Amino acid sequence: MKKLKVLHINASSEGGASVVAQRLNEALNESGLVFSKHLVFSGKPYSGKSTWGYSLISNTPWNCFTAFFRHALDKLDFLRFEAGKSIRFQFSHASQGIDISRHPLVQEADIIHLHWVHKGFQSFATLEKLLALPKKFVWTCHDLWPVTGGCYYNWGCTNHETGCGNCKYLKNPASDDLSSVLIQKKISLWGNNQIRWITPSRWLAEQGTNSLVMRNNKPFEVIPNPINTISYQPIAAEERETLCTKYGLPQNMPVLLFSAAYLGNQAKGFSLFVDLCSALQQQSIAFHALILGDNKGLELKFDFPFTFWGYVSDADRIKHAILMSDLYVITSVQDNLPTTIMESLSMGIPVAGFRVGGIPELVDEGLNGFLADSGDAVSLAEKVASFLKDNRNWAAYRNNARNKAVTNYDTAVIAAKFASVYQDL
Repeated sequence: MKKLKVLHINASSEGGASVVAQRLNEALNESGLVFSKHLVFSGKPYSGKSTWGYSLISNTPWNCFTAFFRHALDKLDFLRFEAGKSIRFQFSHASQGIDISRHPLVQEADIIHLHWVHKGFQSFATLEKLLALPKKFVWTCHDLWPVTGGCYYNWGCTNHETGCGNCKYLKNPASDDLSSVLIQKKISLWGNNQIRWITPSRWLAEQGTNSLVMRNNKPFEVIPNPINTISYQPIAAEERETLCTKYGLPQNMPVLLFSAAYLGNQAKGFSLFVDLCSALQQQSIAFHALILGDNKGLELKFDFPFTFWGYVSDADRIKHAILMSDLYVITSVQDNLPTTIMESLSMGIPVAGFRVGGIPELVDEGLNGFLADSGDAVSLAEKVASFLKDNRNWAAYRNNARNKAVTNYDTAVIAAKFASVYQDL
């Protein structure tokens, strides 16, 4: 049987969707089941160790400037619609894009696998040209944008089920506002059962299934994101001590890790992490917080001991941060299937978080971590406190975390599932 040629498409080399797509690209090639390539619009040239790195469209200074300009133009055009700057990067009307329908990698592919296509990469006009090609299409939804009137996350809104309109993201919400126009475009372009829809979490599938866009489509298939459990594996206590010495972290108290691209992103709930740490401090529980993320002017003055690294894009440094921690704390109030949780589990680090999004699909209460109701930092702090006060079960938590990742999310397991989807198109 002829091996299928699959092309993954992403807007940026940075961010969770790109990491997931690149890992899947590598896993598929390693499996030998299909030929896979990865096309990225903008960002940094591939510098990893894999034979199957991504191809970067914006690979010259001029192309980099063009990519930046398109993204800026897209956001400038949205100024006339947005309710406020706080939602500027939570909604996309996809006004800017480049035509990649004649790109050599697109032309040679049998299957186009879309991931995250914003930042001036794909507009409705360019997506229409792409979808008109005699190809098979798969789209992994890393958020809800493909099935809403423009928002990435709906925050409990169900307007996408009836055609959107009256959108809280827009300055002049009305029944025929921009969101209703955009969702009709999506129904027209990909509401015809042409695309095989994938989502990494059951939660996102449940959120998106009832969208008007999906009425004439097959339901979402849930396939988790892959993690290379060989690259992301536990280390010995002595190696952890060496890392702590290298980075100046204390070795005589537990380390709690918090990570986000931007600490001011309300969805990531950094203020709730601060509340949790303050509650632990008030109980005189010894711990040290390691915080990763761009603070963009946020003042970081706390009554508990912490180390702040700022925004970190280097994969090895992120890996080291996880390996030095005793518990990864994720206080997101809305999220899909966080890559950092998968990485933590794979390296044997238990996780504490809220029952939101796909987090409960990753964290098994009392086995590899802890869960509390959304936003309930006090309850989560109590569970973390109990964990920190008694380290007799830490080894069991670590083993359970590792086993969860190896059994459910290993690249070989996920590659086989996607290969089956491709063969079935």
